[in-house]
Amino acid sequence: MKTKLDNRLLTVASCVEKGAYLADIGTDHAYLPIYLAENDMLSGAVASDIHKGPIESARKNIADAGLSDLIHTELTDGLHGIEKYPVTDIAIAGMGGMMIAGILEAAPFIRERKTRLILQPMQHIPELRRELAEKGYRIEKEVQTMAEGKFYQILCAVYDGKTREICDLEAYLGAYNIAHKTENKENFTLLCKRHLDILNEKIKGMEKGGHDATAERRLAEEITRELREIET
Repeated sequence: MKTKLDNRLLTVASCVEKGAYLADIGTDHAYLPIYLAENDMLSGAVASDIHKGPIESARKNIADAGLSDLIHTELTDGLHGIEKYPVTDIAIAGMGGMMIAGILEAAPFIRERKTRLILQPMQHIPELRRELAEKGYRIEKEVQTMAEGKFYQILCAVYDGKTREICDLEAYLGAYNIAHKTENKENFTLLCKRHLDILNEKIKGMEKGGHDATAERRLAEEITRELREIET
């Protein structure tokens, strides 16, 4: 029986290029590379995790799928030691945005090789977009999905060495999403509403504590305009 993925990992999988050599960082059970290998999408893969338990589970799952010759495993922190593999695509899913940024910063080989990045942060997404822009990464596309009632965002990026400045609206919604909002109205609407909910809660807390929330209110107004534009 072939491996099945939930919508979150299925969307991550859809961003991996056919024939890629994948590094799945924080692999847990190695479901992502196993699924891709079973569907003839990979030339090879390495599944890594910082914890011994998940790596042992990954090795068992890989062996059970008969893929031990195709998918290697590494017990390591982030991307340390992964440079020895001919990696073309790197997937980092289910971590915080700033943790992802730290993992990327500590791995110069991904900038030298122009390795494709497929990132699915759980939080601090605006901060991650700023880090990518400031550190010379170009976001090629973004996709969104729902899984078990939760909204997930996936950022696909590659290093081109060009430093970029992005405004608050672009950090929160993503320049790619804003530019392509009419192509996926439903997900863009969900994206706007999600950030409005977060911002409104933040504004309430700031004002209750006697802090100035002018910048947050301005951003909320900009997101509201984007939402109204897509809904008309």
